[in-house]
Amino acid sequence: MVVSLVIFAVALLIGLIMNNKYYKIIKEMLTQVKETESKGPLVLSGDVEVLMCPRCGYSKTLPYRLGDYVGKVVDETCPNDGEKLIVHAIYSSRPTEQLP
Repeated sequence: MVVSLVIFAVALLIGLIMNNKYYKIIKEMLTQVKETESKGPLVLSGDVEVLMCPRCGYSKTLPYRLGDYVGKVVDETCPNDGEKLIVHAIYSSRPTEQLP
């Protein structure tokens, strides 16, 4: 019984120490993410995405923004009917190497 209590106390102490360590690491990472997001969306060259209006079919192609995925509803609206645009496709516009 006493051994179990000592093991529990040691485990609890280790958990508290590690929690504080990981809290600091996570806080630092979140700060870096906020700083990156404040600079605007990250654009990867060569990759593009197609936004499409689900109501009228209007489409627009623009550089891929990190974090976007097919099916995501974005904040941009259709100029025809004001409906929110959806990411319809993501692809690379870079030419591929020709195989011999």
